[in-house]
Amino acid sequence: MNVGEYFTYSMTDEGDTMKKRLPEEIIERVRQHFDIVDVIGEYVPLKKSGRGYMGCCPFHNEKSPSFSVSQDKQLYHCFGCGASGNLFSFLRDKEGITFFEAVEQLAKRANIALPVEELEDIDSPEYKRRKEMFRAHDLAAKYYHHILMNTDAGLPGLRYLESRGITKTIIETFQLGYAPNAWDVLVKFLLKRGFAEDLLVEAGLLSQSEKYKGRYYDKFRHRVMFPIHDGQGQVIGFGGRILDKGEPKYLNSPETPLFSKGRHLYNLHRARPVMRQEGRVILLEGYMDVIMAYQHGIPNTVAALGTALTNDQVRLLQRNVEEIVMMYDGDAAGQKAAVRSSEVIKESGATVKARVATIPDGLDPDEFLRKYGKDAFVRVVLDNSSSMTAFRMHSLRKEFNLGTQSGKEDYIKEVIHKLLVTVGSPIELETLLRELSEEFGYPKEAMEKELALAKKSPPAGDKPDRKWNTNRNNAGEVSFASTGQLLPAHINAERKLLTYMLIDEGVARQVQYTLADEFSVDEHGALAAHLYAFYAEHTQADLSLFIGGLEDRELLKLATALAMEADHLDRRSDRVDALVREYIQRIKVYHLQLEMKRYERQMIDCGNRGDTEGMQTAYDEMNRVKSMIQSLEIAQAEI
Repeated sequence: MNVGEYFTYSMTDEGDTMKKRLPEEIIERVRQHFDIVDVIGEYVPLKKSGRGYMGCCPFHNEKSPSFSVSQDKQLYHCFGCGASGNLFSFLRDKEGITFFEAVEQLAKRANIALPVEELEDIDSPEYKRRKEMFRAHDLAAKYYHHILMNTDAGLPGLRYLESRGITKTIIETFQLGYAPNAWDVLVKFLLKRGFAEDLLVEAGLLSQSEKYKGRYYDKFRHRVMFPIHDGQGQVIGFGGRILDKGEPKYLNSPETPLFSKGRHLYNLHRARPVMRQEGRVILLEGYMDVIMAYQHGIPNTVAALGTALTNDQVRLLQRNVEEIVMMYDGDAAGQKAAVRSSEVIKESGATVKARVATIPDGLDPDEFLRKYGKDAFVRVVLDNSSSMTAFRMHSLRKEFNLGTQSGKEDYIKEVIHKLLVTVGSPIELETLLRELSEEFGYPKEAMEKELALAKKSPPAGDKPDRKWNTNRNNAGEVSFASTGQLLPAHINAERKLLTYMLIDEGVARQVQYTLADEFSVDEHGALAAHLYAFYAEHTQADLSLFIGGLEDRELLKLATALAMEADHLDRRSDRVDALVREYIQRIKVYHLQLEMKRYERQMIDCGNRGDTEGMQTAYDEMNRVKSMIQSLEIAQAEI
């Protein structure tokens, strides 16, 4: 097979290797259909900066943007953690999918057909298994929905939903279903369709009996079923609400290759268009809250699949909206979840604006909407939402006896040192200080002095925000690809050469002829070898195509970091030739110096053994190498 016809992506994650082949022209069509700025902009708010775009890195927590996206090169690079690549690698790492799945996902969006018949016999078992899990979940959702809407067995579920005020139109929209109170309804349905028991157990649809070997039973029984979708609208799991007094009241799918409750949000795929249009999302606590809000004409609602938010979920929201309004149940558990979620948003370093809406009378959103309707919901709840800091100040009151003078003082100090010290908005800070002063009768000036002290000395036990060391990669090891210190001359020369090689096929051939594999850093030598192979099949440079084909993630980081530096190179043809020769000679001098040191040690060793002939041979070799170094240094001076 001609290497130029097909492009192989080899994925290596924790020892698992998955290889996919696609015609190169197909990958190019998909890549050229999209602008990397648009794709990444769906996940990260980007701002124009010079010739490129900057934003906060989605792969690590940071407050100051260090994530650079180049529209010219169609590449991204984080100067904080080193994350690098093109639009395919971005989707792979952000969505936790394979490289092939990233290409496939974008191809679907672009209506570009992939040659499936050519891939069928080389798809990895892991990929096929994931596909089967998606198919099993899709069939299970349809089956549960059919039972609910069309059978006597589904009547308990249908009656429950009707009692909660859910219309049949909304039941259809959300594909709600019912798992009958039986042990093997889904087992029989899916096994008849050729699914393997072990796959269905791994997918979280079945459980295996501990008592009877080889016996399987349905994971969900006697529950109203809420399908959970990924960002593309594929069913990846379920939430089930029990219809009697059994426990747990709500049961979610377990962690599976498709589903991780901390990385997904209920209803996100359906709410996203309105979220982006309005710039706001309402974060609710449960499935029924979201469904009832949708039924009342409030579609931009999602729910966390647990008690409180996670950092991954915050990032999911931030990439789509400018404001999050958290609205949890009015009971103690709901308010506690709201406090924890507000802390997660704060700790994540998210730039999104966040507010908390409190529901009166201890009601949950579902109950409030059914009782008072949409207009009251918007007027009483949404329009009266408070900032996260104001909400946490209110929650903190329960921990102090505000009926005493000492209790008031302790509360105010706690508010200042724990909450106000982190407020970034001068207007919000002024408002909160004024309200505290008016309520408790303390001079605002005194509280401002206390705040100044708090900012100078963080509270005991608090840790300052982690400063990302741009000289290190995620493993904490020094990375030449991002070091900010002066590099040894030969290493700097290697980096400069590789950068020229990335953008100039002629330089790559010159280096291959004169240096071959004479690189002192293993990563540099490996990248050079990949470039030699690339130019054996391509007559000109193509940064995104080359980087897209790199299998090793460390090489991907290195290549992208160097590509981002290419704008700073001297591109004048006469200077390029001179600089390349200088870099090559500098590297050769370094290797010759190492060789001379070896002969020096050899001469000393021979002298210690009394080997005069060996000493003479080593001495002659030293002089030969020394002469070569002098010649190269003279040539360098003439460049």
